[in-house]
Amino acid sequence: MADAIPSLKDDPCGRAEALKAKRDAIITGDGLSEYDAEHGNGVRRRVRYSAADLKRLDDEIRTADRACALKDGKRHARHAVMPRGGGW
Repeated sequence: MADAIPSLKDDPCGRAEALKAKRDAIITGDGLSEYDAEHGNGVRRRVRYSAADLKRLDDEIRTADRACALKDGKRHARHAVMPRGGGW
């Protein structure tokens, strides 16, 4: 059975670390499923797949990191878009 991921409310820092570990496992291939099939004519095929949504996983990691920073009394990083050009 897989290890449980802590909830955002109970342990945001533990959640962030667990989600990062899961993301690393997916990227390195530990999160892949594999299927081998050998046909009667001697053809052998292997299929690898993963049902992971990395963008959503990154969003969850970012949310947990922010909650962890707030819990520890730190401010989370903000990114602002600044206009360019001489029109301002």
